[in-house]
Amino acid sequence: MTMPATDRVSQTFPPATLSRATSRRQQRGFTLVELLVVIAIIGVLVGLLLPAVQAAREAARLTSCKNNLKQFGVAMHNYETAREHLPTGYDYEYAAAGNLRGFSWGTLLLPLLEETALYDLFDFTQPLYGPANQTAREMHLKLFLCPTDPVSPSGYVEMGPDRFAMSCYAANFGPPDLDEVQEQRKGVFSRNSRTTLGQISDGLSKTLMLGERQNGPFRAAADHGNHFEYETAWAGAIRDFDDPTDDHGHMVLFQTGHTPNSPLSDDRDVSASHRGLALFLLCDGSVHPVSEEIDFAVYSALGTRAGGEVAAVE
Repeated sequence: MTMPATDRVSQTFPPATLSRATSRRQQRGFTLVELLVVIAIIGVLVGLLLPAVQAAREAARLTSCKNNLKQFGVAMHNYETAREHLPTGYDYEYAAAGNLRGFSWGTLLLPLLEETALYDLFDFTQPLYGPANQTAREMHLKLFLCPTDPVSPSGYVEMGPDRFAMSCYAANFGPPDLDEVQEQRKGVFSRNSRTTLGQISDGLSKTLMLGERQNGPFRAAADHGNHFEYETAWAGAIRDFDDPTDDHGHMVLFQTGHTPNSPLSDDRDVSASHRGLALFLLCDGSVHPVSEEIDFAVYSALGTRAGGEVAAVE
């Protein structure tokens, strides 16, 4: 008599043996070669996607930085309309112990930047470096910070016992040297300046108003005496504790001494955290990127308010 097929299989492979064989087949994992292939594929995908993700993040940070500058532009124009002149670069009153004033364009704009409560914390009858203004000057403000700069959001500019919250933006002093006589500036801002938009005869769309400056160590080739770091504060110019007559205007102003991001740039220049460019607010309120490859003569011309040069941001 012929046995059914199922009985023949059962006799050849008892049920327990079939179960173990099936289990071994089901538990079989990846071989080493297969695992290495999967890892290699993942590595290639990460290598392809990571630059795109980083570029998208930097684009978002760049947009945020542009928006900061645009808000400053609106505030500058509103201030000029109300006061009939732009805010001073920083105010200055000489004293043997240091500048009796020191408040910058950034401090003066606070009420127009929805920071009236912070503005009211300042005692303008006292020097900026005085104890009465310590709380206000040490506050970090998001609007004054470029998200690409890793140092400024929690950093301070320190001078002796005085400490000031960092900023990433400085106002255009133009040429010549910031360390020379402040009143000889050819740009828009200096100590005790009261520039009107009507005095910017080179054209509002052809004159720099604000620019970026990262904080932290100088670029490799920079040399500025005993200065070794970019140092920018939003509240004002800071006295040198060892030399109170040095009012350190470079902490709120920039000169057009080197092209943006130049290896030679020091704490008086523009040096942004963005690769290949720096953002600038022009006097017409527009914001433009300026390449670090810009011709120096063109860049210098953009820094003057009434130089008579023909220059424009491309």
